[in-house]
Amino acid sequence: MTGNTYTLEFSGENINAVKHSYSPSAILISALCYSISVSISTSIYALIIASFLPFKLIFEKKIFFHNLSKLNLINIFMIITLSLTWPEIKSGFLMGILIAVRINMIYIAFTAVIYPLGTSGMYNALCGLGVPEKMRVLIILTLRGIYIMYERLEAALISVKLRTSNLHGIMKLRVFAYLTASVLLQSSIRSENIMRSVKCKGGFNGFNQYENKGITAADTAFIFIFILYSLSIIIINYA
Repeated sequence: MTGNTYTLEFSGENINAVKHSYSPSAILISALCYSISVSISTSIYALIIASFLPFKLIFEKKIFFHNLSKLNLINIFMIITLSLTWPEIKSGFLMGILIAVRINMIYIAFTAVIYPLGTSGMYNALCGLGVPEKMRVLIILTLRGIYIMYERLEAALISVKLRTSNLHGIMKLRVFAYLTASVLLQSSIRSENIMRSVKCKGGFNGFNQYENKGITAADTAFIFIFILYSLSIIIINYA
């Protein structure tokens, strides 16, 4: 949360923090293909085929079960809501289960594959895909803003726990609402400062960033394999 907030410059350590056998562009395209195929799948057989990748990632300990606990708490609330608001409780419950399964699969894939790329890896992936410079910078600034909001909210919650650890009931909800509003307001001010920084540096052309646009034959083969995997899921779903 220093001056780096207002720049897209990343240190060499950050760029090389996560080593991959394939380029960020290949990883991003593959993850997106898989996510699209999962998001349109409703057949149990298609979801079984799609579950191979998440189970592989969990087995390789790239993501742990405790990381899914908070996500599935939200899924439980969603399932209950659908069950009560659907024309039929059973149909709503089954639809909620289906959505929860798909959310878990996509979450595991993105958390284990896309998140380790980091901000610099995502920027390189967008460069490799030929995304216009202005769009690339906007996406990176959005990601940076999300990280800032998360850090501020986490720091505020830790501060509250240290100061008043005995909050209960409605007072706890009020404090959380106040912290959320405060973080949103501070993030809005920080976003305006980032925009001023962009203008002071000469607009979107004022940023210098490491770019790697090369996609090797290995990357092409990796993408092709994932496209086949995604197509198999879609074909099984509609067979």
